[in-house]
Amino acid sequence: MTRSIHRIAASALFALAAGAFLPAHAAGNDADLATSVQSAISTSLGDEAKNVTVTANNGNVTLHGWAQGPVEEAKARYVASTVPGVANAYSAVRTFSTDSND
Repeated sequence: MTRSIHRIAASALFALAAGAFLPAHAAGNDADLATSVQSAISTSLGDEAKNVTVTANNGNVTLHGWAQGPVEEAKARYVASTVPGVANAYSAVRTFSTDSND
């Protein structure tokens, strides 16, 4: 009986220790991660990236849509990369300018 308890305790400790080495995104799902990234971008950039949307796949997030310029696109990608659970942040964001060449 004591050996069984020790084996169970050892297995539990091993499982807990192994959990510390799992990627952060393993605990959540892609929809939650995309929502977290979208929220972080909206909070940080506001209207500068209001047309940016996010998809997630196993901790890899991709930004889509439009930003006001390359600086805003880079900011959005950086913000996305800092969200817990993001393994890689990619961008398919296009940029536009409101400057006219009159």
